[in-house]
Amino acid sequence: MFEPVIAPSGTLLGLLQRGRGDGTLHALTAPRDEALAALNHCVLSDPRHDWQVENRSLYYARLYLDLHGELGEIERHLFDPDDLVDTDECRTGLALAVLGHLASYGRRDALELLRRYAAFGGSWAWALDELALRDDDAGLRALAEPILARFPAEDEADLVAAVRDAFEPRPWRLWAEDPRPHVGARVRAAQEAGSFDRWQRQMTPSGPRPEWSVQAVFDWAQEGFERGAVLYVPAARCLGAVAGPEDHAQIVRAARDGSDGARCTALRYLADTHDPEVLDLIEAAVESPARVVVDAALDSFERMRSLAAVERARRWARRPDALGA
Repeated sequence: MFEPVIAPSGTLLGLLQRGRGDGTLHALTAPRDEALAALNHCVLSDPRHDWQVENRSLYYARLYLDLHGELGEIERHLFDPDDLVDTDECRTGLALAVLGHLASYGRRDALELLRRYAAFGGSWAWALDELALRDDDAGLRALAEPILARFPAEDEADLVAAVRDAFEPRPWRLWAEDPRPHVGARVRAAQEAGSFDRWQRQMTPSGPRPEWSVQAVFDWAQEGFERGAVLYVPAARCLGAVAGPEDHAQIVRAARDGSDGARCTALRYLADTHDPEVLDLIEAAVESPARVVVDAALDSFERMRSLAAVERARRWARRPDALGA
């Protein structure tokens, strides 16, 4: 779980990290080098607790424009050697989104940097989504070969998944029209395979059904983890539909020592239902060697609003670990 370090609210960095409107005013009146250093710190070390509920990229992009900020720091961050080993989108997502907005405002250097990162960077899919909204057809067509080179021709499963699950399908549609067999024909075959796969899943749904048992929901969540899909949140909602009082002991056992999928699901379900045992179970879960279990425990606790949770938070605040944070 990403835990940003936030500067005091009275500092320029603290204001920008919080996305405050007066942060812009302070940045514009501060020495330019100081303002750009604070801005780069925010963009390269995402200060948001949850990027899905806090939109900060446009705020920072406009400040880059107002300060006539160069993109050298962003470029060094994106092409750092860590990019080859750290695949977490939290490392690069904000920087790529800021570049997308800058490209929309006509910053050619931002557009070129996005193109280069899409061709060679680790979070290429995010960069490609930004380009799909901003780049012209010629620019996107030029990326076809470097993007397809990421997928070995002898095993097309990853390419099929990338085409099928693309957030912005425009580049893939352009590439499907390419007359070259190693580009157009390959993308069209992946599109067809993806459509067939989607049809198969619709005809034979593997998701939860009303007659499922508690164990079946746990198994479904674990299967999701094994194929790279995080399903414990919908699985916890499913438990609300299928679990009865007689299943409570099984759910508590799963939260204590079940598989990763079952444990995450049980913790989320017990937190949402304000079960009196869940706080002890969350405290135990943060000691798990499985990072996904720790993240699920922390996320479940952050959603709680009971007085018992507040009292426990006051005790946990002294802990030197992620739960204390």
